[in-house]
Amino acid sequence: MTMAGMASRVQVMARFLSLCAFAFWQGGFVFYSGVVVPIGSDELGDTVQGFITRRVTHGLNLGGVCCLGLMLLDWCMSLRNCRFSFVLLGLWVVMGVGQAVLIAAHPWVDQLLDPETISILDRKAFRLRHQIYLWTSTVMWATSLVWVWYLASGTTVGQKKEMPRS
Repeated sequence: MTMAGMASRVQVMARFLSLCAFAFWQGGFVFYSGVVVPIGSDELGDTVQGFITRRVTHGLNLGGVCCLGLMLLDWCMSLRNCRFSFVLLGLWVVMGVGQAVLIAAHPWVDQLLDPETISILDRKAFRLRHQIYLWTSTVMWATSLVWVWYLASGTTVGQKKEMPRS
């Protein structure tokens, strides 16, 4: 196998792994926020559900860090072959900053929770901090959809895609 053939296979593997990680990360986020949280809140109440979410978000944040690493690897490997490479990098930066904010904000939100009594220590402060966390997650989710749109619509591994002519 030639070096070019090997490089192309590695690029395909990097793209495949980044898309699998993306599906795990964002699929988990959407399923958890759209299905598990509403059902948990109905069955257990908002406060108890929040204590479950507080633990789940560690896994979502770890998944996000891993996914973002694979996305960056994919971007680096397909830089010369990607029509939207700098748009994708800009979207990655937005998601990377968002992920850093979520990781930093988690203990900031968490300090207002008392796990022993399963209670919120300061509801007003918690609401504000939680809203910041939720809005950051929402911006990241929307940005990730734009990222996958650009990836699907204009990039190929191994060669540049021509723009359609009207």
